[in-house]
Amino acid sequence: MRNISKITTGTITIALALGLMGCSPTRSNNDSIEGSEAKKELAIELKFSQNESERLINKDGKIEDKTLQSYKNDFNLLSASINSTSKIETQSDSELKESIAQSKRDVDALTEKEYVKSYKKFNSSKTIYEVTLMNNMHDMIDATKDWDEDHNELALFDNKHMRSSKAQIKRDMGPAIDHINTLSKYKIELMQDEIQKHRDSYTKLQLEQLKKATHNFELSLDNQIKSIQAYKPIGEDYSTSRDFSYKASEKYTNGCVYITDFESNLGIAKAGDF
Repeated sequence: MRNISKITTGTITIALALGLMGCSPTRSNNDSIEGSEAKKELAIELKFSQNESERLINKDGKIEDKTLQSYKNDFNLLSASINSTSKIETQSDSELKESIAQSKRDVDALTEKEYVKSYKKFNSSKTIYEVTLMNNMHDMIDATKDWDEDHNELALFDNKHMRSSKAQIKRDMGPAIDHINTLSKYKIELMQDEIQKHRDSYTKLQLEQLKKATHNFELSLDNQIKSIQAYKPIGEDYSTSRDFSYKASEKYTNGCVYITDFESNLGIAKAGDF
């Protein structure tokens, strides 16, 4: 932004992974589970997924997007755990039916050892994070990175309106804020839902890191909105907008620190300049 030096956070690692259970609580004896018991537990998860799939297929009217997103995460977690190629991407009855059918075939084909391995993978924080949170977390990192004009709405707005009139600024203010609310902040809500859903699969430290990272990215987006709302044409008092943009950058940096620690502790972090 104008008169704001870009914050270089240095090498902040990011690559994500965690673990979650679809509907059953995390088992304390996960490390010593036998094949027959693992098979039974996976059968329960598969049945749960089948029931949810049928409910979505037979639902009259439009399916609430959050409902579909939650189901996709649950199904894709199970699928990834059994090394199935089946994956839910869209709201399609044919895709839902075929995906469930394929996952059933894949579960039935597992050996005793593979049942145990799949069940452990299904409950690992690494798998859960990779499947249910990683993509949205990366999107939030990009959306709050203050020099990323391709994803950060405030950076894009500032670049576009450095020398705009009041009328031009006011015209684009609403759409820019709507974009943050309907896209980025919506993804924050999805992430918060998934973290809450699988809270028992994380350690106390992991849960704290995830919550604080997500909260800081949300605060960064809030300050982007405030900065856009206070935006002034060149030559006018720009201090209020600038202060909010500084806060947005600060919260972004805080969020990166938390998620870096989280990923590093899982041993999955990748070096990168965020």
